[in-house]
Amino acid sequence: MARLPNLDFASYTHVMKIDYTSTRLKRDLRGLVDAEFREGQQNYFKESASTLGVRAPEVRKLASTAVKEYRRAKLNFDDVLQVADRLWRCKFLEERILGIIIVSKYQRQLERRHWKHFDGWVNSLTNWAETDGLCSLILAEFIKKDPTLTKRLAAWTTSDNRWRRRSAAVALVPLARHGEHHDTAFQICERLATDRDDMVEKGIGWLLKEVSRTQPDRVASFLLSDIDRFSRTTVRYACEKLPEGLRTRVMHA
Repeated sequence: MARLPNLDFASYTHVMKIDYTSTRLKRDLRGLVDAEFREGQQNYFKESASTLGVRAPEVRKLASTAVKEYRRAKLNFDDVLQVADRLWRCKFLEERILGIIIVSKYQRQLERRHWKHFDGWVNSLTNWAETDGLCSLILAEFIKKDPTLTKRLAAWTTSDNRWRRRSAAVALVPLARHGEHHDTAFQICERLATDRDDMVEKGIGWLLKEVSRTQPDRVASFLLSDIDRFSRTTVRYACEKLPEGLRTRVMHA
């Protein structure tokens, strides 16, 4: 796992005065383990993923409980981010997702200067669940606030890191779902069209599916313009929300 930049923990003394430190959060997660769920969890991943076996609603509930305390204690965002960083440095999926969710509760405090910090998180992504959580809950919010950051996504499409390339597409999914950044979405998909990593194929297919909610004809035309560029996985995902006639036309092209 790639190392994150060294952080200044001078203000961490404030965090230590609260109950929900990273140590407490990790301990509480282990108290929520569902052994039966953990047995089936690995079926969701092709790559090996370190999981505790805690269900997503429980992780979200723990995050909400912790954030309530942070707000009562009037912690600033930099202090909260240090708690999240300590969770992100852990190996288990639920610990890392917990860090993402906690940060997402402070979306209004995200500033452009924080982008570099989360770019470091992208370097250490290890599976699609972490990738999609980081993209949908944090990176998309950055782009919503500062659309010029889409230029960074374009650069990610040539990365050797498969999760960074997937992130280039998935970070736009929440925005495309609401009719935003469609031109950028097509540009990213164009850049990744011939990428044959299955996680990237599914990522651009997902992005095109969200665009198709409001621009089905444009998505169909984009795919049909050179259908052989795209994998069948991408096409299948992209066509899920197309009207039946368009879907049949594209799928049989």
